[in-house]
Amino acid sequence: MNKIDMASAQITDREFTERIGKVQANLGKKRLDGLLVFASEAEPANVRYLSDYWPSFETTGVLIPATGNPCLLIGPESLTFAKSRSRIPDIRRLIDFRESSQPEYPGSKLIEWRDLLGEFKIKKLGITGTAMLPFPIWNKISAILGAKNVLPEESILANMRMVKSAGELKLHRQAYQITEIGLMAALKAARPDMTEIELAAEAEYAMLKAGAETTGYPIWCCSGPNSNQAISRSTHRRIKNGEIVQLCVGARLGGYSSSIGRVFVLGKISAELKKFITVGLEAEKRTMDIMRAGRTGAEITKYTHDFIRQQGYGECILYGPAHGVGLMECEFPFIESALQMKLVENMTFNIDIFLYTPRYGLRIEDGVVVRENGVECLSGIRREIIVL
Repeated sequence: MNKIDMASAQITDREFTERIGKVQANLGKKRLDGLLVFASEAEPANVRYLSDYWPSFETTGVLIPATGNPCLLIGPESLTFAKSRSRIPDIRRLIDFRESSQPEYPGSKLIEWRDLLGEFKIKKLGITGTAMLPFPIWNKISAILGAKNVLPEESILANMRMVKSAGELKLHRQAYQITEIGLMAALKAARPDMTEIELAAEAEYAMLKAGAETTGYPIWCCSGPNSNQAISRSTHRRIKNGEIVQLCVGARLGGYSSSIGRVFVLGKISAELKKFITVGLEAEKRTMDIMRAGRTGAEITKYTHDFIRQQGYGECILYGPAHGVGLMECEFPFIESALQMKLVENMTFNIDIFLYTPRYGLRIEDGVVVRENGVECLSGIRREIIVL
C-alpha cells in the first residue's frame, strides 16, 4: 500500500467551518434559533463531524446558533483535552455532561443551561441525537424554553453526512488500506487452537502499528457455533480445523471508519460450507453490480435477496445487503426493502452480507463509494473462499 501521510490524515479547518455554515443555512429554513447536537463516547459521530472532538468518559454536544459562532459543550474534566483537538475554539463546561458516576465537582465554574441559551438568544431549539440525550437534560431545556419550542431535528446532519467530500473519501480510502493490513496479519497468524481473542489481537495490533487512530469498532473473530452471531465479541473459545471462522476487522483514521468481513476455514472445507460461502460471495458481487446512483435501496435489496432465496438460503437472511459508513462503521442509510431513497454519487456504504443458520454463519463485507455507473471498491482483498 502507499505510505499514509499522517499529518494530512484529517479534515481541514475550512471544511469544518463550511459544515457549520451549512447547518446554519438549514436552521434558517426550519425557523430554528439553534441546534443542540448531542453525542457520547460510544456514538461520537455528529459532534466529531462538527468539531473533531471525541469525548472520553464524559458526553458532549455542539450548540450552533442560527447566526454567529458555535460552541463545544463538554463535561467538567475535559477542558485541556478538548482544547487540544477541538476545531471549535469556544468551549463551555456543563455538569450535565459529566461522567456517569456523577461527581459533584464542588467549586468548579460550570455554565447553566438557562445562561447558555440566553447568551445565544435561543427561543426555539432543534436537538440532534434525541435517542441518546438523557431525559433530565431534555426536561431542563424544555422547562426553560417551553416544551413546544424544543424539537427533534435529525435530518440536517443525516443528510449532510450521507454524501462525502473529497477529504472524507481520502480518509475512507486510507482507513480501508490499513484495515487490509490488519486482515492479512490475522489470516497469516491463524492457527488451530488459537483463541478468537488472540486472532483478533493480531489484526488490531497490525492496524494500530500501520497508523490507525483506533479500531472502527470492537473487532471480532467468531468461530464455529459463534459465527452465526450478527453482532458479537471475540471469546476465549479455541478455533478448530474444519469450522467456519468469521473475522470482522476495521480501522478508524481521522474519525472515519472502515470494515472488512471475511470467513475462512482451517484445514479441509466441507462441501456444505463451500456452497454456503459461495452464495455469500456471489450475493456481495451482485450487490456491487447493481448498486449505483439513481437506484433505490429497495431495488438493490430485492435483487440480492431474490438471488439468496433462489439458492435455498432465504431463511438465513437477517437484514439488507448494505449500510452506510462514515464516522461510524454502521450509519444511515441502510440498504433494505423499506428504503425508497435514490442513491447519489459519493455516498459510502459497506456491502454487508450476513447469513446465518442455527449452527454457523458468515459475514462478507467491503466498502464502496457510489458512482454514476457503479461503485468504487474501497476494499477487495481475498474476496474468495479462504482455506488456510
